[in-house]
Amino acid sequence: MAEETENLTEQIGESVNKVEQFVENNKKSLIIGGVVVILLICGFFAYKNLYLGKKQSEALAAMYPAQVQFSRDSFHIALYGNENVTGFEDIVKEYGNTKAGNTANYYAGVCALNLGEFDAAIDYLKDFSTDDLMLEPLAAGLIGDAYSEKEEYAKAASQYEKAAKIADNESMSPIFLMKAGLTYEKIGKKSDAVKAYNKIKSDYSGSQQARDIDKYITRAQSAK
Repeated sequence: MAEETENLTEQIGESVNKVEQFVENNKKSLIIGGVVVILLICGFFAYKNLYLGKKQSEALAAMYPAQVQFSRDSFHIALYGNENVTGFEDIVKEYGNTKAGNTANYYAGVCALNLGEFDAAIDYLKDFSTDDLMLEPLAAGLIGDAYSEKEEYAKAASQYEKAAKIADNESMSPIFLMKAGLTYEKIGKKSDAVKAYNKIKSDYSGSQQARDIDKYITRAQSAK
Protein backbone atom coordinates (compact mmCIF):
# COMPACT_ATOMS: atom_id res chain seq x y z
CA MET A 1 0.00 0.00 0.00
CA ALA A 2 2.85 2.35 0.96
CA GLU A 3 4.60 1.48 -2.29
CA GLU A 4 1.45 2.29 -4.33
CA THR A 5 1.10 5.62 -2.53
CA GLU A 6 4.75 6.42 -3.22
CA ASN A 7 4.33 5.57 -6.92
CA LEU A 8 1.20 7.73 -7.15
CA THR A 9 3.04 10.61 -5.49
CA GLU A 10 5.89 10.26 -7.98
CA GLN A 11 3.42 10.25 -10.92
CA ILE A 12 1.69 13.36 -9.65
CA GLY A 13 5.05 15.04 -9.17
CA GLU A 14 6.10 14.16 -12.71
CA SER A 15 2.81 15.52 -14.08
CA VAL A 16 3.20 18.79 -12.18
CA ASN A 17 6.77 19.11 -13.44
CA LYS A 18 5.61 18.55 -17.02
CA VAL A 19 2.94 21.25 -16.66
CA GLU A 20 5.46 23.66 -15.16
CA GLN A 21 7.92 22.91 -17.98
CA PHE A 22 5.19 23.41 -20.60
CA VAL A 23 4.24 26.76 -19.10
CA GLU A 24 7.88 27.84 -18.97
CA ASN A 25 8.56 26.80 -22.56
CA ASN A 26 5.34 28.32 -23.92
CA LYS A 27 5.05 31.36 -21.69
CA LYS A 28 4.92 33.80 -24.60
CA SER A 29 2.28 31.80 -26.49
CA LEU A 30 0.14 31.43 -23.39
CA ILE A 31 0.28 35.15 -22.69
CA ILE A 32 -0.69 35.94 -26.28
CA GLY A 33 -3.49 33.39 -26.10
CA GLY A 34 -4.77 34.94 -22.89
CA VAL A 35 -4.72 38.40 -24.43
CA VAL A 36 -6.64 37.10 -27.46
CA VAL A 37 -9.31 35.57 -25.22
CA ILE A 38 -9.64 38.83 -23.27
CA LEU A 39 -9.94 40.82 -26.50
CA LEU A 40 -12.61 38.45 -27.81
CA ILE A 41 -14.61 38.79 -24.60
CA CYS A 42 -14.29 42.58 -24.65
CA GLY A 43 -15.25 42.62 -28.33
CA PHE A 44 -18.35 40.54 -27.64
CA PHE A 45 -19.57 42.83 -24.88
CA ALA A 46 -18.77 45.94 -26.93
CA TYR A 47 -20.75 44.50 -29.85
CA LYS A 48 -23.64 43.55 -27.62
CA ASN A 49 -23.85 46.71 -25.54
CA LEU A 50 -22.67 49.42 -27.94
CA TYR A 51 -23.37 48.32 -31.50
CA LEU A 52 -26.52 46.28 -30.83
CA GLY A 53 -27.74 48.87 -28.33
CA LYS A 54 -27.54 51.54 -31.03
CA LYS A 55 -29.17 49.28 -33.62
CA GLN A 56 -31.96 48.45 -31.16
CA SER A 57 -32.74 52.15 -30.70
CA GLU A 58 -32.73 52.68 -34.46
CA ALA A 59 -34.99 49.68 -34.98
CA LEU A 60 -37.51 50.87 -32.39
CA ALA A 61 -37.66 54.30 -33.99
CA ALA A 62 -38.04 52.83 -37.48
CA MET A 63 -40.71 50.39 -36.37
CA TYR A 64 -43.12 52.85 -34.76
CA PRO A 65 -44.73 54.16 -38.00
CA ALA A 66 -45.21 50.56 -39.19
CA GLN A 67 -46.86 49.70 -35.87
CA VAL A 68 -49.26 52.60 -36.36
CA GLN A 69 -50.21 51.26 -39.78
CA PHE A 70 -50.59 47.79 -38.29
CA SER A 71 -53.02 49.12 -35.66
CA ARG A 72 -55.09 50.58 -38.50
CA ASP A 73 -55.17 47.21 -40.32
CA SER A 74 -53.12 48.76 -43.13
CA PHE A 75 -51.21 45.51 -43.43
CA HIS A 76 -49.68 46.15 -46.87
CA ILE A 77 -48.09 49.42 -45.81
CA ALA A 78 -47.10 47.97 -42.45
CA LEU A 79 -45.32 45.08 -44.14
CA TYR A 80 -43.85 46.70 -47.24
CA GLY A 81 -43.79 50.38 -46.25
CA ASN A 82 -44.01 53.45 -48.45
CA GLU A 83 -42.19 56.77 -48.82
CA ASN A 84 -42.99 57.65 -45.20
CA VAL A 85 -42.95 54.26 -43.51
CA THR A 86 -40.25 51.62 -43.22
CA GLY A 87 -42.12 48.32 -43.47
CA PHE A 88 -41.58 45.36 -41.20
CA GLU A 89 -40.01 43.46 -44.10
CA ASP A 90 -37.13 45.95 -44.29
CA ILE A 91 -36.88 46.21 -40.50
CA VAL A 92 -36.39 42.44 -40.30
CA LYS A 93 -33.67 42.62 -42.97
CA GLU A 94 -31.87 45.58 -41.41
CA TYR A 95 -32.30 44.90 -37.72
CA GLY A 96 -33.01 41.17 -37.52
CA ASN A 97 -30.26 40.64 -34.92
CA THR A 98 -31.93 43.01 -32.43
CA LYS A 99 -34.87 42.45 -30.10
CA ALA A 100 -36.95 44.91 -32.09
CA GLY A 101 -36.02 43.14 -35.32
CA ASN A 102 -37.12 39.86 -33.79
CA THR A 103 -40.46 41.41 -32.79
CA ALA A 104 -40.80 42.72 -36.35
CA ASN A 105 -40.89 39.08 -37.48
CA TYR A 106 -44.10 38.61 -35.52
CA TYR A 107 -45.70 41.75 -36.95
CA ALA A 108 -44.57 40.78 -40.46
CA GLY A 109 -46.02 37.30 -40.03
CA VAL A 110 -49.41 38.64 -38.99
CA CYS A 111 -49.39 41.12 -41.88
CA ALA A 112 -48.50 38.43 -44.41
CA LEU A 113 -51.21 36.15 -43.04
CA ASN A 114 -53.82 38.90 -43.44
CA LEU A 115 -52.58 39.59 -46.96
CA GLY A 116 -52.94 35.95 -47.94
CA GLU A 117 -49.18 35.45 -48.26
CA PHE A 118 -49.17 32.26 -46.24
CA ASP A 119 -45.69 30.93 -47.02
CA ALA A 120 -44.16 34.26 -46.05
CA ALA A 121 -46.27 34.31 -42.88
CA ILE A 122 -44.96 30.88 -41.87
CA ASP A 123 -41.36 31.94 -42.50
CA TYR A 124 -41.65 35.14 -40.48
CA LEU A 125 -43.42 33.48 -37.58
CA LYS A 126 -40.92 30.61 -37.47
CA ASP A 127 -38.10 33.16 -37.30
CA PHE A 128 -39.79 34.88 -34.37
CA SER A 129 -38.56 33.67 -30.98
CA THR A 130 -39.91 34.58 -27.57
CA ASP A 131 -40.61 33.18 -24.15
CA ASP A 132 -43.57 35.52 -23.64
CA LEU A 133 -46.44 33.47 -22.18
CA MET A 134 -48.98 34.91 -24.61
CA LEU A 135 -47.01 35.64 -27.76
CA GLU A 136 -45.25 32.28 -27.99
CA PRO A 137 -48.45 30.19 -28.24
CA LEU A 138 -50.14 32.82 -30.39
CA ALA A 139 -47.30 32.69 -32.91
CA ALA A 140 -47.48 28.88 -32.97
CA GLY A 141 -51.24 29.04 -33.50
CA LEU A 142 -50.91 31.55 -36.32
CA ILE A 143 -48.54 29.19 -38.11
CA GLY A 144 -51.33 26.64 -37.81
CA ASP A 145 -53.75 29.13 -39.37
CA ALA A 146 -51.36 29.68 -42.28
CA TYR A 147 -51.04 25.94 -42.89
CA SER A 148 -54.81 25.62 -42.71
CA GLU A 149 -55.23 28.34 -45.34
CA LYS A 150 -52.80 26.41 -47.53
CA GLU A 151 -55.00 23.34 -46.96
CA GLU A 152 -52.10 21.53 -45.33
CA TYR A 153 -54.42 20.36 -42.61
CA ALA A 154 -52.24 17.71 -40.98
CA LYS A 155 -49.51 20.31 -40.37
CA ALA A 156 -52.13 22.80 -39.19
CA ALA A 157 -53.61 20.39 -36.63
CA SER A 158 -50.17 19.45 -35.34
CA GLN A 159 -49.30 23.12 -34.99
CA TYR A 160 -52.51 23.84 -33.06
CA GLU A 161 -51.69 21.04 -30.64
CA LYS A 162 -48.21 22.49 -30.23
CA ALA A 163 -49.70 25.91 -29.46
CA ALA A 164 -52.06 24.37 -26.88
CA LYS A 165 -49.15 22.63 -25.18
CA ILE A 166 -47.05 25.81 -25.10
CA ALA A 167 -49.92 27.86 -23.66
CA ASP A 168 -50.97 25.26 -21.08
CA ASN A 169 -53.74 27.44 -19.65
CA GLU A 170 -57.51 27.45 -19.63
CA SER A 171 -57.91 30.61 -21.68
CA MET A 172 -55.84 29.69 -24.76
CA SER A 173 -55.23 25.93 -24.84
CA PRO A 174 -58.90 24.92 -25.32
CA ILE A 175 -59.17 27.27 -28.31
CA PHE A 176 -56.17 25.67 -30.01
CA LEU A 177 -57.34 22.15 -29.12
CA MET A 178 -60.76 22.90 -30.59
CA LYS A 179 -59.07 24.08 -33.80
CA ALA A 180 -56.98 20.92 -33.81
CA GLY A 181 -60.05 18.73 -33.35
CA LEU A 182 -62.03 20.43 -36.11
CA THR A 183 -59.05 20.24 -38.46
CA TYR A 184 -58.55 16.54 -37.73
CA GLU A 185 -62.22 15.95 -38.49
CA LYS A 186 -61.80 17.76 -41.79
CA ILE A 187 -59.18 15.24 -42.94
CA GLY A 188 -60.96 12.22 -41.52
CA LYS A 189 -58.69 11.65 -38.52
CA LYS A 190 -61.61 11.16 -36.17
CA SER A 191 -59.70 9.39 -33.40
CA ASP A 192 -57.22 12.29 -33.22
CA ALA A 193 -60.13 14.70 -33.11
CA VAL A 194 -61.64 12.76 -30.20
CA LYS A 195 -58.30 12.93 -28.34
CA ALA A 196 -58.16 16.70 -28.78
CA TYR A 197 -61.75 17.12 -27.60
CA ASN A 198 -61.25 14.78 -24.64
CA LYS A 199 -58.21 16.79 -23.58
CA ILE A 200 -60.41 19.88 -23.40
CA LYS A 201 -62.91 17.93 -21.29
CA SER A 202 -60.33 16.48 -18.90
CA ASP A 203 -57.71 19.22 -18.62
CA TYR A 204 -59.69 22.41 -19.19
CA SER A 205 -63.14 21.55 -17.87
CA GLY A 206 -63.79 25.10 -16.71
CA SER A 207 -63.32 26.61 -20.17
CA GLN A 208 -66.08 27.84 -22.44
CA GLN A 209 -65.13 25.22 -25.03
CA ALA A 210 -65.68 22.43 -22.49
CA ARG A 211 -69.36 23.32 -22.07
CA ASP A 212 -70.39 21.88 -25.43
CA ILE A 213 -67.49 19.49 -25.96
CA ASP A 214 -69.55 16.33 -25.50
CA LYS A 215 -71.44 16.94 -28.74
CA TYR A 216 -68.15 17.25 -30.64
CA ILE A 217 -66.87 14.06 -29.05
CA THR A 218 -70.10 12.24 -29.96
CA ARG A 219 -70.01 13.52 -33.53
CA ALA A 220 -66.39 12.47 -34.06
CA GLN A 221 -66.96 9.06 -32.48
CA SER A 222 -70.10 8.35 -34.50
CA ALA A 223 -68.30 9.24 -37.71
CA LYS A 224 -65.60 6.62 -37.21
